Amino acid sequence: MKKRYPRIYSLGYQGITIDQYVEALISHNIEIVIDVRETPWSYKAGFSRKPLNQALMDAGITYVHLRSAGNPKENRRTAQSVTECLSRYQEHLANNPACLNDIVDIIESTKGGVCLTCYEYHPNECHRSIIIDALKQVNPKLKEIHLSYSGIIDQVITASVGSVDA
Repeated sequence: MKKRYPRIYSLGYQGITIDQYVEALISHNIEIVIDVRETPWSYKAGFSRKPLNQALMDAGITYVHLRSAGNPKENRRTAQSVTECLSRYQEHLANNPACLNDIVDIIESTKGGVCLTCYEYHPNECHRSIIIDALKQVNPKLKEIHLSYSGIIDQVITASVGSVDA
């Protein structure tokens, strides 16, 4: 029997509706969504904390807002580029790693999928990628899967292919 390694999913809501977002989560058996925005508010209908929590609850998915994982407003407001913003977040996370333990605890508490969420469609343009890289330092066997409404954007297997149960 193949050993199944822990997984962390990520999904940005840029360019999709709340219904499409929930559908993508359901289709990948996500049980818990961790909102990694510093402030869980959005101009986009359905993605502020209360309506997002309600939509997820209606679908049987647990919503957790983890403010400590958010990219500080000052980083986002003053960075001259995405690269600079992510670099600043990487430094912030190195100095404030407690959220990583919280995420690991959530992953270990469920047999279902756990998904980090924020706005950006592509994970490389979002601090979700920095969080996942840091989580992989904690557990090198962690498998990351970046979702989109149309499927999987990028799937990275961190263990040898023969030992992962996809």
